[in-house]
Amino acid sequence: MVSNRAFVTRNIAVLREAQNALNVAFGAILSAYVGVSLSEIDNHPFDHHALARFFLGLAVFILCLCVGNSVILRGDYRLGATFLAFAGVAAVAAHREAIGMGFEGAILRILSACWVVGLLGSNAALTAINYIHHRNRT
Repeated sequence: MVSNRAFVTRNIAVLREAQNALNVAFGAILSAYVGVSLSEIDNHPFDHHALARFFLGLAVFILCLCVGNSVILRGDYRLGATFLAFAGVAAVAAHREAIGMGFEGAILRILSACWVVGLLGSNAALTAINYIHHRNRT
């Protein structure tokens, strides 16, 4: 039988691989949507500074979301929550810029919500699996 520590370590490794794939998938979907939206915006004049602010907000959102998730996996929930709060602020800032440029806000909100729920939901699933395994062993 596998020890609790080895079980948890192996599960965390598998979860990190799955979450990396999730990040790549949502990044690709978001990039495709932004590309399509920009091709439509390209037919009209738009503010290059607003576009730069959008991409900066988007980059900070993605960075803080991924770092916050990793910190939560390490067990530092307060620091993880801080990064997730920064991710939320960056997402709101990017969303406002995107709306101003003519992006569909609902699509951005749905993509972001699915991404956050996917990452944090997988953390919750891992916690539940580890808890059940530990409970059954004691």
